[in-house]
Amino acid sequence: MTAERSVPANAALNETVWAVARPPYGQYDFVALRRITAGAGGQSAGDRPVFLFLPGPHQHGEIILTDERYDLRLYLAKRGVETWTLDYRTHFVPREQIYDSNFMQAWTVEAFVEDVTAAAHFVREISGTQKIFVGGFGYGATFAALYAARNAREDVLGVVLFDGYVLDPPDMEPLYRERAPTPNWFADDLESRYMPYKRWIKILQDVSDDPSGPDFLPIPLFDNRGEALAHFLYVNANFGAQGGLSNAKGGYADVTVLARILQQQDRYWPRVQNHGGFDFKRHLAGAQFDYEKGLATMNVPILAFASGNIDKAGVPWAERVAYTARATQTTDVQYRVLENWGHLDVLFGTAAAQEVFLPVSDWIARHNVTTQASK
Repeated sequence: MTAERSVPANAALNETVWAVARPPYGQYDFVALRRITAGAGGQSAGDRPVFLFLPGPHQHGEIILTDERYDLRLYLAKRGVETWTLDYRTHFVPREQIYDSNFMQAWTVEAFVEDVTAAAHFVREISGTQKIFVGGFGYGATFAALYAARNAREDVLGVVLFDGYVLDPPDMEPLYRERAPTPNWFADDLESRYMPYKRWIKILQDVSDDPSGPDFLPIPLFDNRGEALAHFLYVNANFGAQGGLSNAKGGYADVTVLARILQQQDRYWPRVQNHGGFDFKRHLAGAQFDYEKGLATMNVPILAFASGNIDKAGVPWAERVAYTARATQTTDVQYRVLENWGHLDVLFGTAAAQEVFLPVSDWIARHNVTTQASK
């Protein structure tokens, strides 16, 4: 545990970090929890709402930007929500080149959901509250929904899905596609055959330092490096190549903000989870808990946001988010498609604070009051 410390440029906020080893207790089998509170975090939560946030793949809970417009946790904490963020095991793997990834064989979806469950138990214990709100971004939304399926009756006040899903509509094939096997290698790497990792980090640093500087391509095609990065994020094939990753090109995000976020990503992610799409039959084969039944019988409020641009490439993404939000027993569902937004824009876009963070804050306050009044 680190001592409670003030958040840079946010004197009213404090942060505390805990780290703990997880089975099978190998070199990198650790998770961390980061709490951000307004005022003295050591006090009992009382009626203060508690929100556990689960980042997307390659992301973590370190504070990268101290501007509340680009950090959901800071925004919520300033409005009286005690926020917690889970650092996955991937955050403890070095960003330098690794040569043995066998340890990631056991880092399955179920293993990460077990990590979330242990983290949520710790959050409830330290915060002094029985029930918490839980939400996640991208694959983190998948983990949030699966955790809630197991624990909603006792522990969950509500679930927030930030552009992530867990259920495919019955008439749709899963987005998951089996990748070509790579013998004895079990990690997805941000480095690709076209872009060395160190070169990618240098590009992001250069854009962050001076977006108006010269294009980073061998033969310049754009007026400056900021425009070049915005273009490449827009045409990212993994998100449909139609602004699905980000529409900074259309003004929906500040490319310097995205550069700083992307520069601090964790380099590796377990290949066994393959976050190109989620598929119950593949990712939870042999799970001891019946997650499909748990989701079908879950009855807690759900708030969901979906980016609109992935669908432009013919990939029905928003419909999956909507189906996940509405496939439970709850009738308290709020769902919104953010038209022309890319995936990253949902949390880091120029309008995220107004169109996403504010509704989340209001939704948490409303449902926390309802819960407290019913006690």
